[in-house]
Amino acid sequence: MSDQTTPALSVLGRLIDGLRENTRATTVFGPPVTSGGTTVVPVARVGFFGAMGGGVSRATMLGGEGSGGIGLTRARPSGFIVLDGEGAGFRPIRQPATKLALPLAAITAVAVTRVVTVSVREARRRKKLEARRCEEDAEA
Repeated sequence: MSDQTTPALSVLGRLIDGLRENTRATTVFGPPVTSGGTTVVPVARVGFFGAMGGGVSRATMLGGEGSGGIGLTRARPSGFIVLDGEGAGFRPIRQPATKLALPLAAITAVAVTRVVTVSVREARRRKKLEARRCEEDAEA
């Protein structure tokens, strides 16, 4: 394998380096703040998902090469660190919406199950009534 980098792969490398530089808590929440003898440092949960690739044609006379990719970066507040004369301490930021997600999903599942059950029961009842009417009409 050659140590030379193609222009296409060089672009992908620069893209990854740029994402690495921009995916920080300070990018999303700003730099640490100092007031008096206290400094507050924001802390974030940062995640990245990416799919990238590149290649060069085996046919040297064609000179074809290419690269491409897609990425997703997500940053959420996690808390902050307080630095003061007494030391350092982490203060978490609670996410009430995430605590509601599971109970709301359970309530939704129960409601959907109930609606489907009632709908199926009603459809069966109507089908039986229609069958009885057809039998009565056939006998008459």
